Amino acid sequence: MAKRITKEEKDERIKALVAALLAEEEAEGLDAPHETIDDIEDTMIRIGDAVAREVGVQKLARHTGDASGSRPCPKCGHAGVYLKRHSRQLISSRGQVPLTEAKYHCPKCRRNFFPSDGLLGH
Repeated sequence: MAKRITKEEKDERIKALVAALLAEEEAEGLDAPHETIDDIEDTMIRIGDAVAREVGVQKLARHTGDASGSRPCPKCGHAGVYLKRHSRQLISSRGQVPLTEAKYHCPKCRRNFFPSDGLLGH
């Protein structure tokens, strides 16, 4: 069993990540000494949105990664046949998040479906 990470440990990891990102921006000349509070806020939003999108990418991948075997058709329950991986962009409040999921076909209904739709609340 993995050790549970405390809130304080998570906060420290986030601080270290942000410090590294800001150091990179400073090295690239993006952290100008004349930046305004608006510039700082824009950086906050940009980094926050990037982190939020990456959380979405990784969590969605966990929910949609399995493409083995057959899945029941959500309309008739007949076994669907795996076709391929399908990519699309989900629109979130933090921007577009890429999603790659398994696409299946029901020979009985003659329709394609994505089992992940049920998992993701569609």
